Amino acid sequence: MVITIVLLCVQLITRCYGAGSPGPAACANLTGSLGITKVSSSPLSLKYISTRQDYWNTLQSRYQPSCIVYPKSARDVSIAVQAIRASGSRFAVKAGGHNPNDFFSSVDQGVLIDLGSLNAISYNATSTLATYEPGSTFGDLYAYYAQFGRTILGPTMGGVGTGSALGGGSSYLSPQYGMACDNFRELEVVLPNGEIVIASPESNVDLFFALRGGGGNAYGVVTKYTVQSRPAGQFYSGNVMYLFEQTDAVTLAIKNFMQYNADPKASIVATYLKLPTPGLGLNLDEAILTFLVYDGLDPGDAFTNFTNIPHVVETMAVRTYPQVIDMPIPYLAQLTRGNNIFRVGVHRSNDSSYELALQKWRDWAESNKGSYQLLAFNYEPVPQSLTDASKAQNGGNAMQMPDGPWFWVSYILMTPPLLPQSNYDSVQASFRAMVESVGNAEGLPLFINDANSDQNPLSTFSTYPQLQIVKNKYDPDHFFSTKTGGWFST
Repeated sequence: MVITIVLLCVQLITRCYGAGSPGPAACANLTGSLGITKVSSSPLSLKYISTRQDYWNTLQSRYQPSCIVYPKSARDVSIAVQAIRASGSRFAVKAGGHNPNDFFSSVDQGVLIDLGSLNAISYNATSTLATYEPGSTFGDLYAYYAQFGRTILGPTMGGVGTGSALGGGSSYLSPQYGMACDNFRELEVVLPNGEIVIASPESNVDLFFALRGGGGNAYGVVTKYTVQSRPAGQFYSGNVMYLFEQTDAVTLAIKNFMQYNADPKASIVATYLKLPTPGLGLNLDEAILTFLVYDGLDPGDAFTNFTNIPHVVETMAVRTYPQVIDMPIPYLAQLTRGNNIFRVGVHRSNDSSYELALQKWRDWAESNKGSYQLLAFNYEPVPQSLTDASKAQNGGNAMQMPDGPWFWVSYILMTPPLLPQSNYDSVQASFRAMVESVGNAEGLPLFINDANSDQNPLSTFSTYPQLQIVKNKYDPDHFFSTKTGGWFST
């Protein structure tokens, strides 16, 4: 009854504001139904300013929402979705604000739903299940569950929001337990029509499948996660940094690890960095940083190929899992905020693509000095143990990951903040062409979490036709796909 009255009020307000003002109409109604403590319409409000500015890609902060909604329950989210729908307003849903793509978690002249106040966390020692709402970062969650000697699977950076798990979520523990989304056990979801449902292996099974790696915005707003936690004791881990004189040795060590490592407790991520300063023929603008993580105290010879290469920094030590996530990495301080975009590639580990991708990236970097503040190139291995673990839980995820080993490459480009728009567009087009020139392996999925909006990663999934059916079932009039940004299978 209350919701019906709300919808009638929205329709009346929309008429008063006029067809050209759906954002303000939705905001006026939401202020009346949720109250001023949950809705901020003033661009001068400190709360409004904080939410609007808190994006990993600072270009998203240029957009100005008509209002920002701060729901404290799934019901609040439902009311917001229905009011937005009735007004015809554009909208966005923001958790951590880490996705760099336009309008995936930002909106201009529409309603922004900030999930930051939905931050309850709990742990059931009997079932070992962890439950959390979307408002926390993964760093918050790792710290909370560590007190129980447990952790959950999520990204390798603590500042990332919970929505990343809906796109897959690649963890240091993934070689043992699959992707973060493989560890979902139940999801509370607000559908595009405002209905609140549970998606699990027993309820709304098709929706549960699509949300495990297919992204969140296409199907609804997830307001609660119940996931399988995992034991987390002591980890032998650290960074090893090299100068680019060691490029050949490090890339060979990476390839050998991806192809031959048989210990699922051993995990690596390798990052190549380029600064905009001239190298002066001495490679002073380049560095290689490896993240080596072992779940336990004795990695044996799992990392020997890396530690035996001459290096300038090594920080290997025993750490807790939150300490693993917080390993001191100077360059990340620069990457936390900036004009950042992602692109992604996918390749097999038994050919020369691991070298080709890196060389194309280096050549582009040398030819485009002055067009970037920082470049990063990351190898993200997908071993056989990971794909086996994924398939063993809930029948696999929306990617239906083919047997490993193979790997993703993520490309990060940070452009200068005052770059003129025409120059920015030119740099982005050139960077896109470079990534496309490398190509991708047939039959392997692109990783949503690292993809640019123009890469259409869902179309690379073998399950794409199935995801289209799910999308059309839960959003038959394409409300989400026309009124917000995200990964859509239509």
